Amino acid sequence: MASDFQLNDDERARLEEIAKSPHSPPSLAQRSKIILASALSNASAIDIAQQHGVSPATVRRWRRQFSILGSEGLADAQRSGARRQISDAMRARIAELHAAGRDTRRIARNIGVSQSSVSRILRQMKPAVGANTEAPAPDISALIRELFESLADTTPLARFLKSLQNKTNSFYCGLLVFSNKSMKPSFILADGQPLEGELPYIEKYYKKELLLSLPEGKVITSSDLFSYDEFHGSELYQEYLKEYGVGHILGMDIGTVRGVAGNFRLARLESDEDFGARERALCEALIPYLRAALNILVMRLDMEAEKEALSATVSGMSVGSILVDPDGVVLEANPPALAILDQHDGLILTNNRLVLDEPAKSRLLHDLIRKNAERKNNFSASGSARAMMVERPSGRESISLIVRPGSGAKQLAIRQTALIHLVDPARPRTSVIDALIHLYGLTPAEAKVALFLSNGNSIAETARASTTSQNTTRSHIRSIFSKMGINRQSELIRTVLISVAMLPMQTQP
Repeated sequence: MASDFQLNDDERARLEEIAKSPHSPPSLAQRSKIILASALSNASAIDIAQQHGVSPATVRRWRRQFSILGSEGLADAQRSGARRQISDAMRARIAELHAAGRDTRRIARNIGVSQSSVSRILRQMKPAVGANTEAPAPDISALIRELFESLADTTPLARFLKSLQNKTNSFYCGLLVFSNKSMKPSFILADGQPLEGELPYIEKYYKKELLLSLPEGKVITSSDLFSYDEFHGSELYQEYLKEYGVGHILGMDIGTVRGVAGNFRLARLESDEDFGARERALCEALIPYLRAALNILVMRLDMEAEKEALSATVSGMSVGSILVDPDGVVLEANPPALAILDQHDGLILTNNRLVLDEPAKSRLLHDLIRKNAERKNNFSASGSARAMMVERPSGRESISLIVRPGSGAKQLAIRQTALIHLVDPARPRTSVIDALIHLYGLTPAEAKVALFLSNGNSIAETARASTTSQNTTRSHIRSIFSKMGINRQSELIRTVLISVAMLPMQTQP
């Protein structure tokens, strides 16, 4: 018999919503479909019962319930016994954790219910076939741009970390940097205003961390691993986090590059909501870019440390180093070089351009600078290391000078530069003698002779200074040339200068 069962637009919309919702219990969704089918023309109770796998009596029962109570009449009546313990909020949290990839065991531990209850609820929430459950990809283009731009800042990444902190509504955002498999961070990069207590955290509390040994490339929150009571009962919370009101933590291990590892942390206050699907998706999308940025950061820090160490060592050995452009304009100079320039004695600066008192030698110097600077970007150019002596108007001993390309042939070069090494004989030189003894096996007497000759002294002057005969000095020179593999005094000057620069790379006996 044809049905005269009628639905208005509001009732139909409500029933369709219940039937299609992935969060509707299967029984309620089935009853809604029965009522919707009953409103179709020529729909008998027998046909509907066969279609939905129930009896005709069941179809008639839910029709009566709906006619009297509307959609509320389709719900199960409240049963006697213990009150239901899993609230709608808890069910929503179970669905959120499941969507984030958590297994039922971890969800159960986090929520504080049994694993079987979690499994049952997830079965009830099984999405309809064809439903789109994927969250839209977050727009991180602005963050990526700021990530790489901030690598050049005085405090690298600080600007990016502050932006990410604001983007995720976090209380704190930081990058923990580890080196050489260290058990605690070497340092923490934050937004320029580090969380007070950061140093005590590294020294005392990191060993009590809650998010240790995270899987690389995965976003994990403290609520994924610990229930509310477990988190608040932990030593880290009681002794450290509680002081700052931190109640939620998000972490991710971004991997290891060049022997340096990076761990990312976001934190929210107790009064804030926990990190959700939006923050997880954003952080997961950033991981490959964070790994690339870590690689660049490590390269920058390594170069800065190497430059500082080399500058300090060469400065300690009284070797001046000046980096100039092809026109002789000074770009950088170490302390010994600045000390020589401050004397204005043979070697001076004019409009920050390096010049000599003697015009002819000044032209020669600039020709050497230009050729060696061009050699940096054009390996077919004729530039090569070249030594010269700089006479001093004051009458003091001449300055030894060598010009070479600003970097090795295998290094990438952005701009053309030349490097000038200076040695002032008036400064203490004991370390240079030690370098010659160590590098070439010279005797102390031979090293002193080599040093005198490298300063431009003649054989007679060297013999007088050494209080030896000229024949003995010539004998020393033959031995020096043989051990150092050179033939002329100009080569000796260049080799002595290069030897001094190489000393930091050698092992002292």
